Amino acid sequence: MKRRLSPFTRQLRLLAEIMSITTRLKEWASNNVPLVFSILRFIQPNVIYKNNAVITRFKDVQEALSRPNELGVTYAEKMRIITDGKNFFLGMDDIPDYTRDVSNMRLVARRDDLEKIVNPMTEKMARVIMEKSSGRIELVSELTSVVPSQFTAEYLGVSGLEPKTLFDWTCNLFQYLFYPDCPKEVEDAAIRDAAGLRAHIDELIKQRKQQPEKDDVLGRCLKLQESGTPGMTDIDIRNNLIGIIIGLVPTTSKCVIQILDYLLDRPELYKQAQRAAHLDDMHTLQQFVLETLRFTPFGAGLLRTANCDYTIAKGTWRAKKIKKGSQVFVATQSAMMDGRDVSSPKSFKLDRPRHIYMHFGYGMHTCFGQYINLIQIPNILKAILKCEHVQRAAGKEGQVTYRQPYPISLTVTHEVMTRPAVKTKQESKEAEPSKVA
Repeated sequence: MKRRLSPFTRQLRLLAEIMSITTRLKEWASNNVPLVFSILRFIQPNVIYKNNAVITRFKDVQEALSRPNELGVTYAEKMRIITDGKNFFLGMDDIPDYTRDVSNMRLVARRDDLEKIVNPMTEKMARVIMEKSSGRIELVSELTSVVPSQFTAEYLGVSGLEPKTLFDWTCNLFQYLFYPDCPKEVEDAAIRDAAGLRAHIDELIKQRKQQPEKDDVLGRCLKLQESGTPGMTDIDIRNNLIGIIIGLVPTTSKCVIQILDYLLDRPELYKQAQRAAHLDDMHTLQQFVLETLRFTPFGAGLLRTANCDYTIAKGTWRAKKIKKGSQVFVATQSAMMDGRDVSSPKSFKLDRPRHIYMHFGYGMHTCFGQYINLIQIPNILKAILKCEHVQRAAGKEGQVTYRQPYPISLTVTHEVMTRPAVKTKQESKEAEPSKVA
């Protein structure tokens, strides 16, 4: 005789089945993000669900990111925890302090540094590491995390930290700041690491004031402080440097690894990129970076919070009212695949205009270091691409290993680079052609 289940038991089973289906749907969606976005762009470009909104089309994404006071950044509270008090311009809306702080940092991290300092510095750092490689290299621990750490020391002036320490700290801090689903253990580590980074930079500032002037970003900040520039106290300098470092180290490493991983699976594209590397064609390498990241992005989008009721895409059929207090996910990854504004979005093209790329954000809160990243990332890639016969190492070591959202391992093999022989003065003199009387 078949046993009858009580109504309560049947309800529990039904709930379990629904939860199981929901879990499977979430898992499917997370593994098929581009497909989900393409469906949303066509059927429901702007989705409102309870106190959440998702924006997927190119024009609407750029609109959302161009309204900093209506759809504001969400980082202020966490920035205050990281700095132990004050906000950093990344977490500010369009207010006077934002303009002041960004203007100050543009005076010390200058656009004309890119060609004079940043390009030769990062090119040399990456090249030297690859020249010393014995033919097998674990890229994250030996190259992609090391170059931005060395650059942080030499250009920003934040020296004295081991690359692994700085990489681990900034990965935790970036995840805590930008990922809403940050695990508790990462949050705890980030708060601990923030204290370590604060103490380190505070001590550096004290030391630098007793030392001869040095022309790096920290040194320039101290000169502005001496001149009485507002917003340049020791704490202001420290907080601004922390914000820049958080956005510099983990992003560079992750982008290089994801781009190389993508190219290694596509030999024809790899050959084109390698040709550009051998020609030192920075423009083409930058286009490779931007276009590859469209297919394997650093992140799916940016979070904003509605500071007031706001209607996105007003006057169109897709208009939606976002209520004050709603969390808004602005899907930059989806926008860069929107065929209404991006021609042949599924094709890999190196001649796309730069304005269609939103890897570094858009509008007022475009990444402060975007121009540095567009020098540093191609230069690290170039050093790898200039090696011959780069291949994945055998087995798991040749595949990207992740810890949370960050690649932490990818091993490749390559031919050992032959460094140009350095001639002595006597050898150079003997090699000169004889003068004919």
